Amino acid sequence: MKRNGFTLLELLVAMAIFATAGMAIMQASSAHIRSLSQLDDLTMASYIANNQMQLAMMETEWPGKEKDQGQVEMANRNWLWQQQLTRVPDEDLRLIQISVSLAESPEQVLFQLQSYRGKPGG
Repeated sequence: MKRNGFTLLELLVAMAIFATAGMAIMQASSAHIRSLSQLDDLTMASYIANNQMQLAMMETEWPGKEKDQGQVEMANRNWLWQQQLTRVPDEDLRLIQISVSLAESPEQVLFQLQSYRGKPGG
């Protein structure tokens, strides 16, 4: 007896295999898009932190404000930055810490940067 075509069971098994593969591809694509978005946020936050650190390093007043904060618009989004100045054992140095978060979720810090600043002319 010669058969032409597939049985219903064979078609159902093939459809289940393709559906499973399709779901796996969709999940991988979704995770990739999410990670690209997070990488974009981290990159923008690092730009903002580096900009604020450069401004803090150029400050002429010594030792500067102990705490400062502000809001910046970059890449069509609003970002919050906070600057903390901390004393260290050497009186001619200060530790500067910059934290950046999105304005829509200020409690979630996306990027932090810290550096030391020496007393001008010292």
